[in-house]
Amino acid sequence: MSDIGKLKEAFLNFTEASKSLEAYYGRLQEQVKYLTLEVEEKNRQLKDALSSTEEAKDYLKGILENLKDAIIVLDTDKNVSMMNRASEDLLMQNAEAVIGRPFEGLPFSLERDNDEGVLTVGSRKHSVIVSHSEVLDRQGLLRGHVILFKDITRIKELEAQNERNYRLIAMGEMAAKIVHEIRSPLCSIELYASMLARDLEGTQHMDMAKGISTGISSLNNILTNMLYFAKPQKPVLRKVDICRLLDETVFMLLPMIESRGLKFLREIEPGVSVRGDADLLKQVFLNILLNAIQVSSEGRMIKADCRNGEQSALIEISDEGPGIEPENIEKIFDPFFSTKEKGTGLGLAISAKIVQAHGGTIRVKSSPGHGAAFRLSFPENAGAAQGDIMMKEGIFL
Repeated sequence: MSDIGKLKEAFLNFTEASKSLEAYYGRLQEQVKYLTLEVEEKNRQLKDALSSTEEAKDYLKGILENLKDAIIVLDTDKNVSMMNRASEDLLMQNAEAVIGRPFEGLPFSLERDNDEGVLTVGSRKHSVIVSHSEVLDRQGLLRGHVILFKDITRIKELEAQNERNYRLIAMGEMAAKIVHEIRSPLCSIELYASMLARDLEGTQHMDMAKGISTGISSLNNILTNMLYFAKPQKPVLRKVDICRLLDETVFMLLPMIESRGLKFLREIEPGVSVRGDADLLKQVFLNILLNAIQVSSEGRMIKADCRNGEQSALIEISDEGPGIEPENIEKIFDPFFSTKEKGTGLGLAISAKIVQAHGGTIRVKSSPGHGAAFRLSFPENAGAAQGDIMMKEGIFL
């Protein structure tokens, strides 16, 4: 074969090889295009899956963050991997400072009795229910732990308060029975003392008889306050002349006022009517007036004023006693609070509740060394807040 023939044959072979390579390259491009599309689809699916996983994670995290129970998640080594807001508040720890630390190293102590215990964090103690769960995967392999603390401190406090209330009710019923038993012979003693005072009038022993009667009246007032405190009273409302009730109470106390050498000034406006319980209202005036008498020294003045206000009856009882310390102003209407050595701390507390049950208000204005003034106001439709007179802690203004 000549050289030209060989060259021609070589050129033909090259052309054939080029066509084969071109065809192969075309198929390769198609395959690359297909693979590219497939990779893009897989990437999209993966992105969607990751997005769904992130959304699910955020959703679950949102649930955990808004749960009121404290939840702490631990890894297999019992290091903290997650904790919600409630657990941060309970343990007084920031999650960022705790994550990665051993659970046993957290600054708290737990005294546990079965599922319940007392969690101590610093100076704070919490009654809690504790539960522990293991986190397992589909193959049953341990992936972590979940610790849950349910704070039941408030429930325990309510249970204790409920128990105290039951005891107070029982004590109240017993006290009411005792008061009833004592008052009967007490009334007889007071009657005999009054009769004796009349028989001894003009003699040197008359003051002694009056002293017995005054002492019995004070004791009877203490018993009445105890009865009001121990047994709920419901006001029996009817139209009453409230200024006349005040005047009657003052008249009853005049012997005590005179025996202590006190001055008394009263300004009573007639015909001031409200709807109220006469006995309960007189008890209010009696408690406040007795308090004024007891804190006043000889020669001091006590004033009682009753008049019509704008759509209300206004009563003011004032004294020139030692006054009330500023820190005690908000406490004087609390049950059992008294600055007097032998005071029961019930008179003003009960008076405030009676006034409140009549829809009225009671305020006190005082400063040390300048006496005290109690101002009472009863609306024309007094009794709108009618209800049982039950003692509760608080200030009635």
